[in-house]
Amino acid sequence: MQSIRRVLAAAAALPIALGLPACSTQHATYAADGRKAYVITCEGYLSSYSTCLVKAGRACGGRGYDTLRGGEDDRSLLIACKAP
Repeated sequence: MQSIRRVLAAAAALPIALGLPACSTQHATYAADGRKAYVITCEGYLSSYSTCLVKAGRACGGRGYDTLRGGEDDRSLLIACKAP
């Protein structure tokens, strides 16, 4: 009986554990004008658009960045770092 409860608890917790983490990815690329750019996506229940903005700020540091594509609705951005 104890082992059945453990299996059921693990089965119930798995979808929650997979869906809750804040998942953000960042891939380096180049913008059409030749500047270094990043594709940043922020998914998951604990992630928000502000997570993408923080990740963008870290990617370019004090130089800042321009948002080339994306927005709050799709929680993904294409940003290009400003020239130093």
